Amino acid sequence: MTLIRIIDWTCILLISIIFASLITYLLAKLHFYFRGKTDIIEKLCAAVADKSILQCIFYLEKYPEYVNSFSKSGYTPFLIACAKGNTQLVRIMLKKGADVTLKSKNHESAFYLAVIHCMAHPHSRNASCIRELYYAGANIDEPNDKGLTPLQITAFFGQTPLVIWLLRKHASTNVFPSPYAIAKSQGHLDTADILSKKYRLFAIQF
Repeated sequence: MTLIRIIDWTCILLISIIFASLITYLLAKLHFYFRGKTDIIEKLCAAVADKSILQCIFYLEKYPEYVNSFSKSGYTPFLIACAKGNTQLVRIMLKKGADVTLKSKNHESAFYLAVIHCMAHPHSRNASCIRELYYAGANIDEPNDKGLTPLQITAFFGQTPLVIWLLRKHASTNVFPSPYAIAKSQGHLDTADILSKKYRLFAIQF
């Protein structure tokens, strides 16, 4: 009887050791996986920020599922491409399944980031990125963390061509404070005039 008990306890001990070893192995594999995944996401985001197109394509072809993964900075590779106004990468990422509804940790949508880029580079007269996002189904009325929509932001800075473009795409003026009041308060009278009359003007076609 004693011998049987010893054998039983020996079996239990061996099973416990094997189980513990298996758990340790699985945890190590998971740690390696998540660490590797994080490294790849960070490298992809860095490549997007640096506009290294070929490197981006390499990572996207190999790891297309990371296009919507968040980096330590709180942005996905796709959101960074939008913030950089990189239409070429935006198109590629959309084909890889980029989600136009995702927001950064600062509550910035892809469309909002693209609009901010357009505002920061008014002389380029290139709104192809926001156009791409619009036709991909992005919500052009999505507010930022302050509750301001792209139309309100563009009205604040007197970005008349962008205001016209947004109006032509039926951006909502039924927000508070009104884009008209915002533009007028900042002295952008031309922009305010367009917002008040909603003319179908000779808007630059993007």
